[in-house]
Amino acid sequence: MNRNFRHANRRRREDGQSLLEFALIVPVLFIMLIGVAVIAQGFNLQMVLYGAAYEGVRVWAKNPPGGDGNNCTPPACNAANRDSVNFQKYVMPVVRQYVTNNGFDGQRVSFFAEDNRGFQNSLNIISNNSQVLTVTILYPYELPVGNFASSFSRVLVRASCSMKRGA
Repeated sequence: MNRNFRHANRRRREDGQSLLEFALIVPVLFIMLIGVAVIAQGFNLQMVLYGAAYEGVRVWAKNPPGGDGNNCTPPACNAANRDSVNFQKYVMPVVRQYVTNNGFDGQRVSFFAEDNRGFQNSLNIISNNSQVLTVTILYPYELPVGNFASSFSRVLVRASCSMKRGA
C-alpha cells in the first residue's frame, strides 16, 4: 500500500509538467511562424520585382534602335511631340502595373535611385548605350519590428534586369 501511495503522489506532482512545457514552447513556435511568413513575403517581393524589371526592359528593348530614354522613336510614339519620353511613357507604367497586379503598391516603385536627380542621371547614362538596356527598380519594404529596432524597419529591395536591344 505504501508503495502505491508514493507512485500516485509522484504522478500528481508531474500532472502539470506537460502543460507548462507546452506553454513555454508555444510563443517560440509562434515567433518562428511569423518569421517564416515575413521571409516568405520578402522572397515573393523579390521575385515580383525581378519579373517587373524583366517586363520593363523587354518593353524598352522592343523599341527600334536609336530610341533612348530621351528620344521617342517612331513607330512607338510621335517624335515631334517633345513631351514623349520613352522610359517614362512606356517602361514605368508597365513596371508599376506588374507590381500592382502581383499584390504590391506599384506607386512605391523607384527607378535606378530613390531621388529624381539620381534617376535622371542614371537614365541618361544607361540610355546612351545603344546595345544593352538595364532597368533597375527599388521598392521600400517595411519590416514589422515595432519599437524594438525602428532604425532597421525600412529595407530597400532592389531588382535589375539587362537585355540586348533588338536590331
